[in-house]
Amino acid sequence: MTTPPGGSRPELEELRERSREVARRVGQDVGRQVGTAARRQGWRARKSAWLLLPVAGLPWVGFGYIGWKARRPQWAGAAALHLGVSAGAVTALTAGEWWTTVLGVLVAGGGWGAGVVHGLAANPRWLRTSAALSPHPSAPWLPALTGPSSSAELLAGTGRAAGEDPAELAELHRARLEELVAVAARAGTALPAEALPLVRELRSAAAPLLDRGAGLGRPVPALDLYEVEAVVGEHLPAALGQYLALPHGYVPDTVASGPAPAESLLAQLRSMVELLGEVTARVHEHDARELRVQAAFLGEKVRRSDLDL
Repeated sequence: MTTPPGGSRPELEELRERSREVARRVGQDVGRQVGTAARRQGWRARKSAWLLLPVAGLPWVGFGYIGWKARRPQWAGAAALHLGVSAGAVTALTAGEWWTTVLGVLVAGGGWGAGVVHGLAANPRWLRTSAALSPHPSAPWLPALTGPSSSAELLAGTGRAAGEDPAELAELHRARLEELVAVAARAGTALPAEALPLVRELRSAAAPLLDRGAGLGRPVPALDLYEVEAVVGEHLPAALGQYLALPHGYVPDTVASGPAPAESLLAQLRSMVELLGEVTARVHEHDARELRVQAAFLGEKVRRSDLDL
């Protein structure tokens, strides 16, 4: 059987479509990896900025800073040692004798070089310690997710009591939703590849309902709006925060039964998507029911008017 001119066989079209899909996924993966690497390098550069202090001749200030931040006595001791060397060099330089001046120059130069080398040697451990102390060891460049954000906590920053203004509460949850999507996007490869599409699907489902709750459109039944706000304010930040709190490449105990952390995260996100789908269906059914009631009411009113005439 010949293919008509200008046409194509279905199997070739299917193959082309699969090739385009593979190319799209590969492009997304490469983009996520590049973005993650850039953010990791940016975070490393910011955290390594303390090395400018040893370069400037103040190694004792630099080691005092990282010792205080990391609560590491060894670095505090190194700061005291470098301070002693700097004080000895200054004392020798100001003694007024030629030989003490030479000694002071040698001590100052040697202390400067030792401070720079010591700083470069200590920096890798400082970066590992900083990552471990951050809220998200697998993605330390991310802003802190403080865990569940209840309605009362969201309103606390505005000075309003919970329940005083439901429309503003919905608006705050809408802003919180955008922040969470941004966190998932910036996390890059620190999250499973399927996580970001699910988070964006959550936004697509929750945003219209929150907009309606904020007064942009017909109101949403209170119980349905509560479920949407619970997903955005509690379940989603808790799921992302708990997963990102695990160190990079964490492997759970194989003896313990249960899904891997990535599988647990994706299962939670899928459950949230399903829940929001059910809420959306209920809201639409509520709208359709009100429409039917309104139509019946108007029809009855018109019939009574005809009888009166």
